[in-house]
Amino acid sequence: METPTRTTAIVRGVPDTFHLAIRPEGSAQPIDVRLATRQHESYCYSLSSMGLELARIDADDRYPDCLYVEDTAIVVGDKAFIAPMAAESRRGESNAVEAKLREFKCVQHLTPPATLDGGDVLQVDRRLYVGLSRRTNAHAIDQLRTALEPEKYEVVPVRVQDILHLKSACTYLGESTVVMLAGHLDEQPFAGLRKIPVQPTEAHAANCLALNGLVLIPAGAPETRARIEEMGFETEEIDISESRKAAGGLTCSSIVF
Repeated sequence: METPTRTTAIVRGVPDTFHLAIRPEGSAQPIDVRLATRQHESYCYSLSSMGLELARIDADDRYPDCLYVEDTAIVVGDKAFIAPMAAESRRGESNAVEAKLREFKCVQHLTPPATLDGGDVLQVDRRLYVGLSRRTNAHAIDQLRTALEPEKYEVVPVRVQDILHLKSACTYLGESTVVMLAGHLDEQPFAGLRKIPVQPTEAHAANCLALNGLVLIPAGAPETRARIEEMGFETEEIDISESRKAAGGLTCSSIVF
């Protein structure tokens, strides 16, 4: 199974209110918004250098988490799906994203009581692993399954625990290979895939972004990076320290297709 070539990335600016973004329980580190903005521009530069055309959306200070555009929608083939977000403070983020997606895709809506964050959806070929988390529920999985069944996509629920999203603990690199942080998800659905283990001391490295032959990996994870390279992947390190303070990973700040 090969990761298809991606051509477009939807990205959104860092709001001036980013320091008010939803934080992990017990997190006390202040977010430096100016540094976050510089890091995000470096992230966008990396995406461009990987051959992606950026479709930019302006930040909206009403929504401190709007940088994390991935959570607002998922793209599967020529369709995009938008669902109510479980975090009520974030629900208004989807409007601008939907308008941008309509330039590229046919947009469909999942309906209540479904809730879905894109960070819970991991696509491997024609299979969608969907995390059952605090943000994504079984109603969303059922509606996705019904919508995608005619196109022969398989939707597989995955239980996650003690972590925000499925892709906080597992991401796909291509070539039937995932990086995985054990203990936070049911691993059985991933039988048959090669697994690169991530140590708890480098937990943030379970969220990598593999695009067009290159794996972006967050700074500060030398052991995980070495393991990924040992499996034959080319890597590039990128610093997203401020995003990490709000539980953000590399996949969170773009929708790629």
